[in-house]
Amino acid sequence: MAGWSALFWFRKAVIEPRRYGTDVSLNPDTNFLLAMLALPVFWVCLHAATGMYMEVRRRHRGMEVRQVVQASVGGGVLLFFLLFLDDVTRTHVDYYQAFGVWLASHMGATLLGRWALTSAVVRRVRSGEWAYQTLLVGEAEDNAAFRDQLARTAWGTSWRVVAEASHQAMGEDGAGLQPVLNGARLERAVLTTPVEGDEKTLGWMAMLEGKGVELLVVPNSLDFLAGHVKTSNLFGVPLVHFSRHGMTTATKALKRALDVVVSALALAALLPVFAFLAFRIKRDSSGPIFYRQARLGLHGREFRIIKFRTMRPNSEGATPKLSSSGDPRITEVGQWLRSTRLDELPQFWNVLVGDMSLVGPRPERAFFAAQIVTKSPHFYRLQQVRPGITSWGQVMYGYAENVEEMRQRLRYDIMYLDNMSLLLDIKILLFTVRTVLRREGK
Repeated sequence: MAGWSALFWFRKAVIEPRRYGTDVSLNPDTNFLLAMLALPVFWVCLHAATGMYMEVRRRHRGMEVRQVVQASVGGGVLLFFLLFLDDVTRTHVDYYQAFGVWLASHMGATLLGRWALTSAVVRRVRSGEWAYQTLLVGEAEDNAAFRDQLARTAWGTSWRVVAEASHQAMGEDGAGLQPVLNGARLERAVLTTPVEGDEKTLGWMAMLEGKGVELLVVPNSLDFLAGHVKTSNLFGVPLVHFSRHGMTTATKALKRALDVVVSALALAALLPVFAFLAFRIKRDSSGPIFYRQARLGLHGREFRIIKFRTMRPNSEGATPKLSSSGDPRITEVGQWLRSTRLDELPQFWNVLVGDMSLVGPRPERAFFAAQIVTKSPHFYRLQQVRPGITSWGQVMYGYAENVEEMRQRLRYDIMYLDNMSLLLDIKILLFTVRTVLRREGK
């Protein structure tokens, strides 16, 4: 708003008097007031789309300068051409001067505010007020050496070690992690002792990743991680960041924005379809229209997935049971809903409220997830991202009728996780539409 006000003043006090040879009123007009309301919304959306409101504690002043300059120049050029290309000016120099005044004032005001906020965050992190809850994994002497190194750095107070454990203490199934995960909101785990790429190690590392814990390793612990890491120097402590999927902060923000926009439009457009399907379901059998079931979502948190009911009420019993082709519990209308995938449409609501995404690994029930991880512990990695209405595994493999088929489909979901991008999401959505229209897959 300050930038727009500066541009308005410059046009009325300099550009237009130069053009018309007389003074021009500086009183704001309707267009100015409308812009004062609309433009801040544009800039907030642009900053959100580029990830400038995410992972606030990881931001620093150098990052603010770079991103503010990029956003201001890109957004400023776009708006300038949209709003002022038809301006009547004396010479093209007027354009350059007006744009320069706007860009300088907008960029300066934005950077000033964000610099102050980021500086306040950095002070709180560095003082320990917003310290990272950290787990050390390794032998006692290696953990102690890492603690000593933290104590010698200026940023050591930004780490709060809440627990320590050896590799052996993790257990075959990662059971040693549960007390730590239950007792503290763990944010980081540092591997201080060299590890081997056996199933046990991969299992508890996947569990940490699935819970949203950032994995960091000391440089001499990279016996089997080569090719999956990027070096970094975090707060003065030389570590290597263990990264399994390459979605940038900006891409994550854009993916979430796409989820919100598409799901909101879909729910509005599909209201007549929902009414028709609700009528068919109620006419076919007694019971509720929608079916809700607990599933595991982002970082292993449970949520209630919503679908159109395709089975007779209370047909599962005490023990969870997967459906299969020819399942007698499925109603006549339910068979049609499943074959056309229309039973999945209510999940746009789950996407809108943030439980799910348009594209992501399909969410499983805790009962079956516990069976999958006994043979495929890397299943935990899928919990790094929101589950989806559709997935690469769903497109390439289809519905799973037993735990073994879930493990087979898991291969595609892991491949998606390691190659995530908006382009891949769009490709999966297009494949899903084709599969639904052709009634392919199982």
